[in-house]
Amino acid sequence: MKKKWTAEEEETCALQMGPMMDCVFLLILYFVSVSTIDMVRISKDVHLPGTHQGIVEKDESGRFIVDIEWNEGLYEPTYKVGVLDVGDPLNLTPMIEKSAKLSKNPSFRVVLRADRRVPYEFTQQVMAAVAAANVPNMMFSTVEKEN
Repeated sequence: MKKKWTAEEEETCALQMGPMMDCVFLLILYFVSVSTIDMVRISKDVHLPGTHQGIVEKDESGRFIVDIEWNEGLYEPTYKVGVLDVGDPLNLTPMIEKSAKLSKNPSFRVVLRADRRVPYEFTQQVMAAVAAANVPNMMFSTVEKEN
């Protein structure tokens, strides 16, 4: 005997929300982790000098960022690359050379984020390390002053 199809026995197509929520959650975690990587690379203790004009960097690839924090009480700087403290600025030279070699970017540059209170003599030591690494491009980070 054949079974008759009735409206009550109609199949329903249910959408499984569990796997979809898992995918959305993983995407959110991915984008949060990727967006915070750049924030770890720069120091929050650096108070950048102000300027009235400057060039906003459009391409952020091929950069080597050096932070110079200033300790007023000890009258000494702290040189940082990411979260790594570098005691002597001359130790930056091999790090910059290696980074330039791995980058293979023709516009590779060193970005110097020096605290506004750092005396020039300490900035000059980092500039000497960059010159010793044969990197011709170097930039100084500043903050735009409000008029």
